[in-house]
Amino acid sequence: MRIALILAGLMLSLAAEPQEIYRWVDRDGVVHYADQPGAPDAERVPVANANEYEAPPQEYGAGETYSRPPAPLPYTSLTITQPAPDQVFFGADVNVIVAAELGGTLQSDHTLVFFLDGKRMPSEGGASVEITSLERGTHFLRATVLDQNGAPLLSSEQITFNVHQPSINSPQSPQAPPPPKPKPKPKPKPAN
Repeated sequence: MRIALILAGLMLSLAAEPQEIYRWVDRDGVVHYADQPGAPDAERVPVANANEYEAPPQEYGAGETYSRPPAPLPYTSLTITQPAPDQVFFGADVNVIVAAELGGTLQSDHTLVFFLDGKRMPSEGGASVEITSLERGTHFLRATVLDQNGAPLLSSEQITFNVHQPSINSPQSPQAPPPPKPKPKPKPKPAN
């Protein structure tokens, strides 16, 4: 516990200003850290400056490096337009049309794909696809634009929709039956 407190204190002091840190073990086996060597066998601990970060260079071609920032995306948004969030579909053979709207023109080397319950849906590469043979329950849907290497560039917010299928034990219908009409109250008899 004492060592953890010492390390926490050292880390806080390192955040303020880079220093030299020394480490040594005394004759009782206790490890010490300090900014001054406390024993002849103290080792200097290499410490990285916590306030600096240098990104590794990107490699292009035959070992060449180039540090140009990534180009901005040509798309402003990606939204699922069909089905509506939390929409409910009824039936044993329900077909769900899934569609998305992309803010911008889809580039020829990019692909718009849909993920249903975390699995990529087969599509013709268009902005819509028809899903058939869905199981009963809640399903999760997301649209994503992929680059030529299959890496995601832009994703929509995930939505959910529900499929309710009739069963023999509890058949379901898309509309609830109308409430029963209230019975008229009997008229009170006049008191004599």
